[in-house]
Amino acid sequence: MRFRKIVACLVGAMIATGNLHAETLKISGLYPAEQADTALLQSISVENFGGQDGDALGFAIEEKLRAVAFETGPYFTVMAGRSAADPGATLSGTATARVNEYHTREYRSRCVERNDKDKCVKRKSIKVPCLKRVIDFSANVRLSRFSDGQTIYRDTKTARAEQTNCEEYSNFKSREGEIRKMIDSAAYAVRRDLAPIQLTQKIRILESRKGMEKAVSRAFRAAIKMTKKDDAEACRMFSETAANGAPHGSLAFNTGLCAEQEGDFETALLRYDEANNLLGGKGEVDEGIRRIRDKQRAASDWNARIAAINDAQSGEASLADAALPSGTD
Repeated sequence: MRFRKIVACLVGAMIATGNLHAETLKISGLYPAEQADTALLQSISVENFGGQDGDALGFAIEEKLRAVAFETGPYFTVMAGRSAADPGATLSGTATARVNEYHTREYRSRCVERNDKDKCVKRKSIKVPCLKRVIDFSANVRLSRFSDGQTIYRDTKTARAEQTNCEEYSNFKSREGEIRKMIDSAAYAVRRDLAPIQLTQKIRILESRKGMEKAVSRAFRAAIKMTKKDDAEACRMFSETAANGAPHGSLAFNTGLCAEQEGDFETALLRYDEANNLLGGKGEVDEGIRRIRDKQRAASDWNARIAAINDAQSGEASLADAALPSGTD
């Protein structure tokens, strides 16, 4: 199946790396589900979840899974309760949040001396009575294949929130709000485990010119400035500079970023490997290689999924030319 470059649209969170003023290139891509072997799964039935907070978690997961969509449409057919059609898998589990409050004493800075104008002139750290609240959340989730009942995914999601108030017990955050955040976080984690996600990231280029010839350094600096205006032109300038100068780690990395931006993963890997050899294992280069490997796995998963859908829909319009998605999630 032919791959097209994924268009630069924000589907998940926009992740910025580097400081506010750093020069960056915008990199878009499809990243695989955290859980392997879920690419062929097309329908999920969300069963009733047990536990005090099971219903809330089940509804939240159902909502998150229904929201996963790409150019070709919804990623999953999400079923709730009984349905005329059999699902590909059933999702079940439990969820409970436990709240404990207990009295304690902790050191706090307090005023121990005031002047005649009632202004504090001396403070001291002393033990004061406090009330501590701990919320522990735990959810167990299991995905079982419907055809044979085999468990294909199982995980436990946990979270803890602690708050201590001293002499002002009424200032606790809403426990319902804290538990709601834990449930939403667990539901998103399950969604991320089971389905791919499309992200647009701003990746910081490397700017070191150490060891460059003067003419190459000037051209490189001009390309860096161009990243603030035009990614495509900056990449053309990086490529031209690399072709006219001696091998350099910053140029190798930046041209690798440009290849990644264009969806040319093989060239990107070659450039990142070159940067690794020249720079001796830099974190930015390692992260670039990880991104490419993830994108390659996502592409492989997507191909397998489309092939399975084509097989299941034989006689209908072929989806063989469906590109990697660029829809919203």
